[in-house]
Amino acid sequence: MASRQSPITLKELLKKSADQLSTDEKDALLALALGKNKEYIYKNPGKKLNRSNVRTFYKLLNKRLAGWSLAYLQGHKEFYGLKFLVSKHTLIPRPESELIVEEALKFITRLDSQRRTDARREKDHRVIDIGTGSGCLILSLAKNFAEADYLATDISNKALLIAKTNARKLKLKNKVKFIKSDLLNKIPPTKFDIVMANLPYLKPMELKEPSIKKEPTLALLSGPDGLEHYRKLLSQLPKYLNQKYLILLEINPQQKDSIKKAIVSSLLKAQIKFLKDLAGNIRIAQIKN
Repeated sequence: MASRQSPITLKELLKKSADQLSTDEKDALLALALGKNKEYIYKNPGKKLNRSNVRTFYKLLNKRLAGWSLAYLQGHKEFYGLKFLVSKHTLIPRPESELIVEEALKFITRLDSQRRTDARREKDHRVIDIGTGSGCLILSLAKNFAEADYLATDISNKALLIAKTNARKLKLKNKVKFIKSDLLNKIPPTKFDIVMANLPYLKPMELKEPSIKKEPTLALLSGPDGLEHYRKLLSQLPKYLNQKYLILLEINPQQKDSIKKAIVSSLLKAQIKFLKDLAGNIRIAQIKN
């Protein structure tokens, strides 16, 4: 515990705190405790703190050491250059998932260009994000490509509330429609150009990974082999796909062969490609026609 003697400076408090965390993390936690940004911490090392400040800092520090991510403690996470609110009811957006947005943006931009030169072109591009969570995928895409009809689903009312709040803060409230649905169960047949999904894909034994132990199990676990949700989704998809489509599914690198079998079973003529993240790991199953 911190000393009861007061006052203590920012620099002294950080020096006394747990060595298990990086300096950057401790700076971020202290900034959060004070309601300031990290620049304030850097510029005011001699600032004296009161007991309330110290107690708040140690409370946050102990939560971080217990496994709560910095994003959950701060209540937000940056993704694709945008700030997203997160809560214990949503997954934390991760850099690896930005690959989905990048590929979707390339496809819809190219598709738009093709349709603009075709007198018979359809008026609207349609995009669906299944299991939207915080809404980071579809809202990032909508922020970068406005001319489309966007729909997002999630089985969790609490996750949808966070996604709708993010849409409002990003001035996309009237651009993206949110529906509570278990995959596509509540979605009437509609022809989509792009399907994005970062569904649960972990096996029970993988839930022991420390970095995810505070994240919602509902958004992580998917049957014995981690592919229960994707198999169900793939079986539903054929009647929802436009003639030319792109499907992007985030997966575990070890699921490549199993997800390929599931894709072929439901979408026999599809072109399948696996995309790697910046770490060189297979991360996205890309399915085209």
